[in-house]
Amino acid sequence: MAEFEYTVEGGTAVMRFNRPEKMNAITYEMLQEIEDATRQAGSDDRVRAVVVTGNGRAFSAGTDLQQLSSRPPSQARGEAYAERYDPDRPAPWTFLAIKKPVIGAVNGVAVGLGVEFTLQCDLRIAGESARFGWVFVHRGLVPDTGAGTYLLSRVVGLQNAARLLYTGEIIDAARAKEIGYVLEVVPDAQLMDRATALAASVSRGGPLATGQVKRLLYQGLGRDAMDHLKDNVVTLNRMFASEDFKEGVQAFLERRDPDWKGR
Repeated sequence: MAEFEYTVEGGTAVMRFNRPEKMNAITYEMLQEIEDATRQAGSDDRVRAVVVTGNGRAFSAGTDLQQLSSRPPSQARGEAYAERYDPDRPAPWTFLAIKKPVIGAVNGVAVGLGVEFTLQCDLRIAGESARFGWVFVHRGLVPDTGAGTYLLSRVVGLQNAARLLYTGEIIDAARAKEIGYVLEVVPDAQLMDRATALAASVSRGGPLATGQVKRLLYQGLGRDAMDHLKDNVVTLNRMFASEDFKEGVQAFLERRDPDWKGR
């Protein structure tokens, strides 16, 4: 049985962690498969959005600690993120490196690397069973992908992020919704249907424009406003010259759905 599954259903790629007997703990081998699948989704014109979830009663319990204790990482994955960063990508992290919306469908526990993966999603839907915890301090570590110390405060605010990171507290789905970490909480049985519907909703716009919006959104987090405005103007002019802009206007005038080309 494959420990990680990647399928394309319509215009949505679905990634599933598939070690339910181990609470979907992530191995080094799975990490490579996740990276490969993400790059594949990013370059596949059929794929308009990605949904990430776990099989069984957990999203992911984080890094497989048995494997970690016997095979410590060489320089950790953060170095790899920094080394492969391409300024045309939205951000260096796995799911944020591609210009397509990524939705976390969080079922059950998401801690350690598992919760970092939820943070690397653009949007998060939680099942009622979902639990979130940045437990790294209890292992004598900092958040391993660096997303927790960079992105979390931008999602939930500095004070909420500090509490979650310092205490390693595990919060339930309702609390995650209260602090704005997840968009909504749904019954577990409805989780994938809701995530798939959200994927369809965020796939309706032009793929070229959506990709550039994602890039501008994340790159804008860490740069001067004037630098961002200059990039936005250049990007907007590029969009004006695209086939998708012409098609978007024509479809509006003709009162029909656009036939996007992604160029």
